[in-house]
Amino acid sequence: MTTDVSVRSSIEAAAAPEHAFTVFTDGLDRWWNRDYHLLPGELKRIGVDPHEGGRLWEENDAGDVCVWGRVLTWEPPRTFAFLWLIGPDWKVPAPDATGSRVTVTFAPTDRGTRVDLVHDRLDAHGPGWEGVRDGVGGEGGWPGLLRRYAAEA
Repeated sequence: MTTDVSVRSSIEAAAAPEHAFTVFTDGLDRWWNRDYHLLPGELKRIGVDPHEGGRLWEENDAGDVCVWGRVLTWEPPRTFAFLWLIGPDWKVPAPDATGSRVTVTFAPTDRGTRVDLVHDRLDAHGPGWEGVRDGVGGEGGWPGLLRRYAAEA
């Protein structure tokens, strides 16, 4: 028996790849579900530092900031990949947290851009990683987030 350690989700965005990439990365704060945050209080901002090695971060209404990802690949307008550091406890990750990988590719189509997201290496989170897979793969995870994203794009 094999256990799937990845989640795949795709959507068509009615935008050119350049715009689709920008909305996914620079526009993350506009389409991210405001209920999805790690810090106490309200989510004030969420963002991506636009370069390899950059942070994926959130800031709450008290001004606290936490890093929940690291940019692995920054190749506009084709590929954006990052390390997902949020583990099975869904808490602020430790500075040395091991992460899974999220790779997003943007391919031109007749109607805009096909956006393919693969969240793999989920077993890197250790015991309980299946909960991360089920969370990011469920309706409240990447499929729902990609619909919000496509509406914004």
